[in-house]
Amino acid sequence: MKLILVRHGQATAYCADDAGRDLTEFGRVQAQQTAEYISQHHTVDLIISSPYNRAEQTAKVILEQLATMQPSPKFITLDSITPDDDANVALSNIDRTITTMFGDDNKCVVVVCHMPIVAHLTGKILDKEPVSFQLAECRVIDTPTVVAGFGEQLASFVPTQP
Repeated sequence: MKLILVRHGQATAYCADDAGRDLTEFGRVQAQQTAEYISQHHTVDLIISSPYNRAEQTAKVILEQLATMQPSPKFITLDSITPDDDANVALSNIDRTITTMFGDDNKCVVVVCHMPIVAHLTGKILDKEPVSFQLAECRVIDTPTVVAGFGEQLASFVPTQP
């Protein structure tokens, strides 16, 4: 399977309601650049997003771009991929979600979440130290299943940064 891990685009300033922070206009541009990269190189079957506004907004930009170029992928949110969640729990939940929806079929799945969890997920899948992500960066990983130590990074894309 191809797993495309994406960090959300630039968001508004930190505040007490971290989950409610929205993308800035620049963050929407970043999300669009990443969406265009993904749509040019991959046929996506599923987008999994954190429920936090900035991640969900990034994921929906990707979904809208993909819907113009291919059959629209399925879209769900997953509560266990917010910034401070446990990466092992997140990996298990992502794997369970994909298996429940598709069985063992070879699919392409985009996961949109946050630092630091996206760094920990990537590190675990690649069996490396956590890997830092730029805003709206995506990394394409080939892995037979979503478990630690079985992935190989195939590509990455970093949109315009502030």
